[in-house]
Amino acid sequence: MFSLSRTSPRVGQVTRPSRPMKNWIKFSLLAFLLVIVGQSLASGQTMGKDMHPASLRGPVLPLDSVLQRVERRNPAVQQYAYQAQAKEAAVAGYNSWEAPKVSAGLWMTPYNQRKARELSGMNGGAGSNQLQGQAIVSVEQMIPNPAKQRARREYLSSQSASVLADRQYRVVQLRAQAKTLYVEQAVLTQKLAVLDENEELLRFLIKLAEARYPYNQATLPSIYDAKARLEMHLNDHRQASALAAQNLIALNTLMNRPRGEAFAVDTAVLTTQTLAPTPVDTAALASRRSDVRSLDRALTTVRLSQNLEASRRLPDFGVQFDHMPFLGTGANQFTLMGSVSLPLVPWAAREYKANTAALGLEAQALRKQREDVLNEAAGRLASLQTDLALRRDQTRAFERRILPALRKSYQATMLAYEQNTGQLFQVLEAWTTLKRTRLEYLDNLQQQLTQQIAYEKELEQ
Repeated sequence: MFSLSRTSPRVGQVTRPSRPMKNWIKFSLLAFLLVIVGQSLASGQTMGKDMHPASLRGPVLPLDSVLQRVERRNPAVQQYAYQAQAKEAAVAGYNSWEAPKVSAGLWMTPYNQRKARELSGMNGGAGSNQLQGQAIVSVEQMIPNPAKQRARREYLSSQSASVLADRQYRVVQLRAQAKTLYVEQAVLTQKLAVLDENEELLRFLIKLAEARYPYNQATLPSIYDAKARLEMHLNDHRQASALAAQNLIALNTLMNRPRGEAFAVDTAVLTTQTLAPTPVDTAALASRRSDVRSLDRALTTVRLSQNLEASRRLPDFGVQFDHMPFLGTGANQFTLMGSVSLPLVPWAAREYKANTAALGLEAQALRKQREDVLNEAAGRLASLQTDLALRRDQTRAFERRILPALRKSYQATMLAYEQNTGQLFQVLEAWTTLKRTRLEYLDNLQQQLTQQIAYEKELEQ
């Protein structure tokens, strides 16, 4: 029941409202209170359901669909596939031989042909053809050592596997980035829904206060305060809308889609129960993390490169065939020779021995790097477990105690205002506290899910 304390009007003051007008105001406020209370309770119970403000209209893309598109369409992932194919294509040439050498010319041809003929006459013609020189055609082919070829094939094959391991590391990074943006977009969707709901309530309170002001049931300062709060509220709405637009662009960029193509996120991800993180040992962590697997592949590649360098100590073989037709009369001649390289001689062995030793040290560095990665990852996981436990407790406190208590406080101030025993500024304070706490709850929920994503990324990175 509204009460008017003044019994007689003063000069410049409007008269008290008639009883029908008072009843109309009372019943309008009661009806609106019932609607608002029901909406407030429902909004607290349906937190996480699908609510899409006008700024986020479009077809709903589930999180799994977004992650699949990121993995299939993102150019940063596709480049690794082509790099792996390039490495595999290079393996086909592991058993190639050096190109043969073909040469032709003159063999044992004297500079002074006249003197050669004189000597030939003095010798009675014997060996005249040799003294006059001969033509020669030579073919030479080096034959590689099969052990060297096998070492080269294994080294080239390992490079493709190393590229694929790097690809998986990149996929984990992009998936975590997409998950984080998706969760943030879902939280922004919920925030915009909360802001829209509170904006309707605040506008109604302003209209109601303006209607009650002529009857001395509202004050000008409280009305101006409410209008200022409305503008601050609209600023919060603008900021959330701008962040949602930025996230939309970022997600479309990760999926390699047109930047402004609108879609809505499934806010059910906010109600997904997160699994309690369990401690993992170093062996299990090494088998799950993609960067450790990448280091293992790199270590394998270094070891095979070391084997390839060491294979240079093995000899190569060659064959040479020379054909020498006589320029004069007589039989043709040929020469057939085999050759073998001697890489074990000191002046030839220095390089591959130094390279082999250097690759051995590089392998040691990779082993220490692997150990460091696992050590730091175990420390980050332990820290994330502690933070996740804190976030879960805070979220549970918001849901079970803080928000219900503030919602009841807000309802009580509204009821007092309806009975004309409370002031509008008290309603505004309760409304602001409840709104800020609901937004704070969503921020805490986002941080919890973001930490959960970081924990999963740390396990798979």
